[in-house]
Amino acid sequence: MADQDAHFRIMDEALKHPDGRAKGGEPCVVCSNPVSPQAHWAQRDRHVCSSHCNSLLRRRYGRGSATISSARIEAALDTVGPRPNPRTSGPRVFRTAPDEPLPIEWEGYGPMPGDIVERYGVVTMFQVTEMPSEYYTSRIIVSFVETGEAFIAGATEEGWCSSLVIGAHSPAGQRHEDFLGHKFMVQSVLCEWRRERITDLQPDAIDYFFWECYAAVPVDAPKYREPMQSPRYRTEMDRRKRVSSNTSRHERRARAEAKIDRFDPLEVYERDEWMCQICGAEVNREVLYPDSWSATLDHIVPLSRGGNHTRENSALAHLYCNLKKSAN
Repeated sequence: MADQDAHFRIMDEALKHPDGRAKGGEPCVVCSNPVSPQAHWAQRDRHVCSSHCNSLLRRRYGRGSATISSARIEAALDTVGPRPNPRTSGPRVFRTAPDEPLPIEWEGYGPMPGDIVERYGVVTMFQVTEMPSEYYTSRIIVSFVETGEAFIAGATEEGWCSSLVIGAHSPAGQRHEDFLGHKFMVQSVLCEWRRERITDLQPDAIDYFFWECYAAVPVDAPKYREPMQSPRYRTEMDRRKRVSSNTSRHERRARAEAKIDRFDPLEVYERDEWMCQICGAEVNREVLYPDSWSATLDHIVPLSRGGNHTRENSALAHLYCNLKKSAN
């Protein structure tokens, strides 16, 4: 699938308030009520006080309201405009990989003409066809097997699957009513059409994209895990959750004038080589919170005394050591 989340990235960038993230007390751009310092970071980025006002601001953007300046939208387009297809290879074979976390190969937004998708011994080929002007989509992508059975979906200008699904078709061109439930034979193997939608990361790990296609698969082949996410994507999403949770938790405890950085606690743990900076003993990375000897982030100058939530003011400590220090 092409970079269809670009609209949302551009909107997110355009709706950011020019004064930066609200610290608390700033007037909401929609209703003028004060923005809470405990509000979600996205709401504080936009200077809105509630999810209701956030929805109203998004609607203004969708309607092209004059309150969202064209200069901000143009700047957002320059910053986060549509991303290029991350695929680097030419026509190739995408094979089954049963021993991998995801049992199939993929690359980029989806297969293109000249590619072959092999799934458990069954081969699917692809072609993009321009449609007449009176047709309800300008182009289609056709997945087909050697017997002539085909699955048709809408295609973007670049030739990747769009959100339009037309359905399974017989070799004679007749559309099957049972959609993905249609069964057919390929070399004496009973097959069905299966949708593949894998979430992956762009090479710079900032934005995500989807590989999407329809491929013929034996009926008795293992079902794909849902949601289908690349290992890179899952690792990055876990990291972002840690960053968000770590930042919001300490931001609530810090004083209003404190500096708050967004970072992954693992950065500090790795920097400190998994050694507790209070007692000097090793911290076992396999021990998880709330065990007394699990890893925690200690602020060298405590937040309650005006310390900053930064990498420089943070250190690795056992939970026990951290609590003992706080008690003193």
